[in-house]
Amino acid sequence: MPESRAVLLDLWHTLVYLEPAEEERYLEEQLTTMVRVVERWPSSPRGRHPPLHHARTAVEQVRAEALAAAGRGVSVPLATQALHVARRLGRAARPIEFAQALAALVERAPLRLSPGVREALAELRDRHFRLGVVSNAVGEPGESLQRRLDGTGVGEFIEAWAFSDQLPWTKPAPEIFWHCLGMLSTPRERAVHVGDTWADLVGARAAGLRAGIFYTGERRYGPTYARLIGVDRPELRAAEFRIEALASLPELAEKLLGT
Repeated sequence: MPESRAVLLDLWHTLVYLEPAEEERYLEEQLTTMVRVVERWPSSPRGRHPPLHHARTAVEQVRAEALAAAGRGVSVPLATQALHVARRLGRAARPIEFAQALAALVERAPLRLSPGVREALAELRDRHFRLGVVSNAVGEPGESLQRRLDGTGVGEFIEAWAFSDQLPWTKPAPEIFWHCLGMLSTPRERAVHVGDTWADLVGARAAGLRAGIFYTGERRYGPTYARLIGVDRPELRAAEFRIEALASLPELAEKLLGT
């Protein structure tokens, strides 16, 4: 039997996206949702209770630290973020409530499918590629993102999901790619990864994949998101393989991985 072949895909701005203005509102609503939740938490018996107007500062600090860790390949799950915020505010953390509020935000976000995504995934499946998603989920639960993709019909093509909030790693750490490939029973040299950020390309190379493919079709970001992901990093300009349309992906994957 020939070895399986796999195509791994990023989620944000690869499978789905938000328009720039929608994305800006979504990220701001993430922060305000976190603040609103933590302001309801009771004071910790062992902590000092600062004024409530410190809550947004604490949330912004913790999110910035989680994003910085993600850039190093280290996951800071939402439960850990909740604990860090609570500690700074002298409050008793309720991590489940924190995650549920952010999941509800995902459920009502105006996510849009990238053009041609269903057709591209269907063709890849017809060509007997195994498909997985590798996504950094710093500000929302990966489980809620998976539910949204299931609701669009895209989820039926995906065999393995690797969300960073459920794992110790984020892209660009190679381990998150290896974890997904393990679920697909596919060797790293028989896989490619497709994404729109430097972490996708650097991570694919570090993981020993056949290639990292730079997807440029939906790189229209709100200013906050563009700043957070490092939109102009030199690793992107050096990309060896790139596609502007997902319709090009099956043929390129076939060329890179053969039969």
